[in-house]
Amino acid sequence: MLIESCSVPKYRKLSQPGDDVLLVLPGRLYAVFDGATDATGLQLHGMSSGRFAASQAAQAMLAHVTSPDQAARSPEHWLVQMNQAVAQGLQAAGAMSARVGSTAVVVEDAGGDDLRFLIVGDSGVRINGDELVWLHKDVDLIFSAGRAAIFHLRQSRGLEGDVLEMTTRQWVSGGLDCVAPAVLSATDREAIIQTTRHCCEARLLPDAKACLSDLLCAGIVRGQLGYANLLGHSLGYAVLDGSTTQGPDLLHFSRPKSSVRSIELFTDGYMSVPVGSRVGDWEAEFFRTEDEDFHKIGTFASTKGSSSTQFSDDRTVLTVQFPVSL
Repeated sequence: MLIESCSVPKYRKLSQPGDDVLLVLPGRLYAVFDGATDATGLQLHGMSSGRFAASQAAQAMLAHVTSPDQAARSPEHWLVQMNQAVAQGLQAAGAMSARVGSTAVVVEDAGGDDLRFLIVGDSGVRINGDELVWLHKDVDLIFSAGRAAIFHLRQSRGLEGDVLEMTTRQWVSGGLDCVAPAVLSATDREAIIQTTRHCCEARLLPDAKACLSDLLCAGIVRGQLGYANLLGHSLGYAVLDGSTTQGPDLLHFSRPKSSVRSIELFTDGYMSVPVGSRVGDWEAEFFRTEDEDFHKIGTFASTKGSSSTQFSDDRTVLTVQFPVSL
């Protein structure tokens, strides 16, 4: 067995840890968690709220696989355990009202010829180098398209470099309602909304289209959280946040261990997947995407772009090459 991993925070100078967490128990469990970045800068037990949520979920899975009856527990039970760990951690920190969250990709080797997979949110897994399972949420599509519209508008007004990137982030995160009318005219505001609507038109369901304007005006901080673990709406998405995880981007399945040669678990800091399946291949692909779309407004559109001090996001990949049975 060959296990490789790489976890890099978004801070280019490595000045502080990112929100990703990985967990490896060879022959038992392989997992990556991506904590949600908190724009308010909330710290819990000396770590960002995103890393806190990811760490709590990872600790719960560690407790699961080291318990005597771990093989009898289902992925649904894993979700309960992870959410309980997040909720209990918030209570212990005296921060029950804090909104935290994490994605997860978990692969458990429960013994016998069975590998069990669980995916929560937009982290992904590739099996045998060709079967890619990578789920996305429509609310990110809206904010990514909105960010590109804001970026181009601000760029046309002479902004550039890190000032352009950080201003764009602020408008997407805080929402158009938080921008002073002297800076964002009613005409420009409507242009951003209509450009975003045109970009997303063919890819959103009617209930999402109806929310688009309100979401851009509210921003990620105030607009997105209402769709966390929400059923019955196309913008709903699954997240580990201490409540009940549910949504279209929640999936669990199994594969015969004898049919699996390799697995690659990754967070969405990687914008695309490489041809090869080694960590070096993932890093090379990452820097290729950086060269092609540094600002993340084109092929790899995202809710954040890169700057001279930060990558667009933390990134983590965990690869496992299983021994070949003879």
